[in-house]
This record gives sequence, C-alpha cells and structure tokens, in this order.
Amino acid sequence: MPRMPPPPALEWLPDGAPRARDFNDIYFSRDGGLAEAEAVFVQGCGLPDAWRGRDRFRICELGFGSGTNILAVWRAWRRTREPHAQLHISTIEAFPLGVADAAQALSAFPEVEDLAQLLLDRWPVRAAAPQRLWFPEDGFSLTLYPGEAEAVLGAMVGRFDAWFLDGFAPSRNPAMWSPAIMARIAALSAPGARLATFTVAAAVRSELAAAGFAVTKQPGFGKKRERLEAVFSGAPASGPAGTPALHTSAPYPYAPAFPKRVAIIGAGIAGAACAQALTRRGVEAVVLEAAPDLGAGASGNPAGLIMPRLDRAGPLAELYLAAYLEAVRAYEEMGVFTRCGVEERADAKRAEALADLLADPPLPEEWLSRLPDGAALHARAGLVRPRAAIEAMLREASILYETPLGAIDRTDDGWIVRAPDGRAVLKADAVVLACGAALARFAPAQFLPLQLSYGQIEWGQARAPERALARGSYAAPFEQGVLFGATFDKAQADPAEARARNLQALAQLAPEIAASLNQESLQSRASMRAATPDRAPIAGLLPDAEAWLDAFAGLAHGRPAPDIVPPAHHGVYVSGGLGARGLTLAPLLGERIAAEMFEETQALSVFALKAIHPARFLHRALKQR
Repeated sequence: MPRMPPPPALEWLPDGAPRARDFNDIYFSRDGGLAEAEAVFVQGCGLPDAWRGRDRFRICELGFGSGTNILAVWRAWRRTREPHAQLHISTIEAFPLGVADAAQALSAFPEVEDLAQLLLDRWPVRAAAPQRLWFPEDGFSLTLYPGEAEAVLGAMVGRFDAWFLDGFAPSRNPAMWSPAIMARIAALSAPGARLATFTVAAAVRSELAAAGFAVTKQPGFGKKRERLEAVFSGAPASGPAGTPALHTSAPYPYAPAFPKRVAIIGAGIAGAACAQALTRRGVEAVVLEAAPDLGAGASGNPAGLIMPRLDRAGPLAELYLAAYLEAVRAYEEMGVFTRCGVEERADAKRAEALADLLADPPLPEEWLSRLPDGAALHARAGLVRPRAAIEAMLREASILYETPLGAIDRTDDGWIVRAPDGRAVLKADAVVLACGAALARFAPAQFLPLQLSYGQIEWGQARAPERALARGSYAAPFEQGVLFGATFDKAQADPAEARARNLQALAQLAPEIAASLNQESLQSRASMRAATPDRAPIAGLLPDAEAWLDAFAGLAHGRPAPDIVPPAHHGVYVSGGLGARGLTLAPLLGERIAAEMFEETQALSVFALKAIHPARFLHRALKQR
C-alpha cells in the first residue's frame, strides 16, 4: 500500500462541478452545492442553535472533498459565534484534492470567497499524517485525517456533538457506510449528538438505528426528495455481528480538566508551544522559568534545523511526519522560518531505509524528491529562530522569570506549585511539566527514564551552502556563513574538544565549506538535551506511578489488565523527552496536551498517542518483570 494517500481521479463537468470517476459521483450538487451543504448538514444538525451557549462544539465529517461543507458551517459559525467559543471540525478524506483543484471547485461559490481563500492558503498537504489548521481569529480549528473512514475512525480519539456523513453515495462507495463505521460513529458520539446525511438508503437507516440513533426522514434539497437527520440516544440498540472491539475514546480514558488557569513549568520550546495551544483556547497560561531570560537551554541556540524524521512504518512514522508538517506551518505563520531546503545524505546505516522511502515517498514531490546522487531533498525544510519562535508563542501568556520550583501539591480544586523551600508560588487548575532535565526535580515525574546528553553547535563565516546538508551531522546556511554540528555527549565536553569534533564532521560532510571556514569568526554554544530510551517524546497526563504499578501488577504475571481508569495525577501533564528534535516536535505536542485537557479530538491516532504516553514506561516495566 502506498505511503501517500492517492489523489482523486477527477473530471470537470460542463457546469464546473468536479466529478470522481472512480465512484461515478459528483462532489457537490448542480443545484447549488453551498446551499445544499447548508440545508442538508448545517440545518440538518440543528445549527447554529445546537452550539448556542456552548464553549466548545465538535463536528466530524466523513468526506472532506472540496471543503464545501466546511465553508458552509464556518460561515454560520462566524455569524453566530459567542465570545471565546471554540469550533473544532474533524474531517476524513481517502482521496485528498490538491490545492489547485480545490481552488477551481470553490470558485463556484463567490459568496464565501473570503473564507475559501483562508482555507486554500492553509490547504492540507497530501500526506499520510493528520493535519490541524487553526484560524484563531474565528476560534476555529479544522483537522484533516487522510485515509479510509473505517481505519481512521477506528483509531480516532475524541467525542463529537455533530456528524456530517457526506461520502459518495452508498451504492457507489459502500465501504463508507458499513455497520462497523456506524458503530464507531456511535462510540465517538456525545450524548444527544446530531447526525445529518443526504442519503435515505434503507441500509443506512437500519445501521444507524442499530448503532443507537433515532432516525427521521426530512424533505430533501433541490431534486432530492428526502434526506436524513438522526439523534444519538446514548446507547446502541444492538451491535452488528462481527464488529471488531472498539478503542476507548482515549489511550487511557481520563476525565478532561477544563482548566481556566494553567501553570507551565519551563519557558523552552516545549513549554512555549503548550502556552500557545492553551492561550488560543482562551486559557490563562502562566509560564514559570528558573532562568532570568528565555533560551537558557537548547532553545537558546541562534537557529535550529527543521527537517523530517521519516520512518517506514509504525505509530512513530505518523507522529514524526505530522510533527514536521505542523512545525513548518506553525513557524512559517509566525515569520520565524527560513526555507532553505535540506539535502539528506544517507550513511551506510540509513541508506536502505532512505532508498525505500524515496521509492515510495510519504510526501508529495514539492516536499520530498530524489536528487541524482540518491540523496533526498526536503525542499520545504529549513531553519527556525528558536528565541523568536518562543517569543511569538508566549505573546499571550504571562511569564515569571527567576522562579525555580521544586514541588507540586494537589489541593481540593487544583494544584499549587512550590519553590524549593516549600513556599507557594502559584495556584492553578492544571500544571504542565515542560522543563526538560528538571522533570526529575518533581517527585511524581521521577519514574520517567530520561537520558541526558550535551550538544554543541558552531557558526561562523564561510562559503554558505546552497541548502542545508545532513548526514548524522549537519551544515546549514546562516548569516552569510554556516551553522554546523552537533555533538552528542553523555557528559559536558571541553568546548575546544567538542569544536574539533564538529570541524572534523564538517570536513567529512562538506569539505569545500570546511576549507572556506574563517575559524577566527567561529562561535560555539552547548546545551543539554533530555531524551528517552526509545527515542520517542513524552506527552500526556502524568500517571500516579506507585498506584499504577500496584493496580496493574497482574501484567507481570501474564494476566489481563483490569478494566479500570488507570491511576493518574489528574491535572498534571508532561511534555518532555524531545531530544534533538524538540523544535520539530513541540508545536504538535502542545496541541496534543491542550486537546486532552478539553476533551477535543486528538490529531494523532490512538496508536501514536500510546507510543508517546508517559505510562508506556510503567507498562514495560511490569512486562519485563
């Protein structure tokens, strides 16, 4: 199966409407696609009345297509949104349209030209990774999940208040309307969730009823005589035969925190990204930093390389691809990113994997291509200025500098963060530990197996490379010269010795640049990184390690896990262990944590979430006993 989702086989009808040849069906009605979207889906789900008085409203759409339904609901949201309210739309598409085709399709609706342009400007990349687009001026996020509906829904983490079922007709695309899909929709529905669709096929009505929906026919739009509306009753009447076991709504089914004030410990890129994700949701984010200024750790480097880690398969492949796309988009929107491109040259260990990825790429050619010598060109990769990024992320947050901390204590209605001498510094509804190696100072997080390393980079005057080069070490164009490195040392090395190793690596990677280097102009900076034994980050609610190990002790003896909510420090979250890829991972992980706090749909699948959850280390410890 190809790594990249396939494009649709399109043809354009005389009236300008796109038609999918493989399904022999059109993307929107010839009678007026936008008006149909409003009648069938917006009104069919009782909008805007259903979201009035709600702080948050969550919609899931099956069949993104050209985005017509999104524009219809977005326009209604703009007209009726209450202050600080948030709209989150998730949409699934197996055959994503390219931006040029989407622009041609949406040109049929000049009445929403402004919204269409905003959407086109952020149009998702055709890649096998979820992508979240934020429109903070409207309190609106759109998350696209590429793939077949059954697979995506089976791994989705969230809860929805409304559903738009807009796949191609059941007779032409039966896989979109299967009993398993209807059962999964029910499992992901909030009590009283509304559902709307254009089809009144008997099989669809029967499957929805079996899944727990009260279904009614309503007058159709245009030439269609009828359409369906449905309301979720809260429990399916019966489960379809052969339906596979469903995932819970979260890797570990915790209650959301819904905080108004969050204390974020650490003003590096991990903490700043969490602060941005929270402030865009209207949360008061207070960032506490032990240093007197920003950039005390690795986030204080003058520049950092943003390039993808491409895995051939597995949950971490999804994580790192999604993180790369999110990082590039986020930093470009902040104006802190220089797209220089990165040429990835494989060493002996990486050659086979890179060749395989280039033969079946996970990204389109404008993002990833093969160079004549077999190297990979990441054309959209480049350099970010970490301090500028952190400042932009913290623009709406409060920052307390020179505030060392040593403990967090639970109270009846929140958490108190304390100085090393026990003095109370701040009370908050929730806490995010995003302090790198300093995680070990907080007793509840001491079970996390962090591995510390030191990295030194160099920069100075030289003949700047046309684009960044990477093969173990890297060299990138920077301020009319070059930035290169970085070392990986378990203990802090002598700066001169570390520089000598960096110079040797540069000579092997790019001898012509090394020969042009003005060594008198060189500057160095060393910082500490915190990584994990499995080289995956840590992001999520912090387990209560002692109680967790006691509750799940049977795993060590081959017994199944008990059907309980795993013990946790409710309201305490971790974003850490980012290693050398902190700048790339942080924006996505900030969203991951904020979404968990507010029971929003997670951009990542349940498999990726489990792969980065703090509890994975406790689970492995028991399995190894």
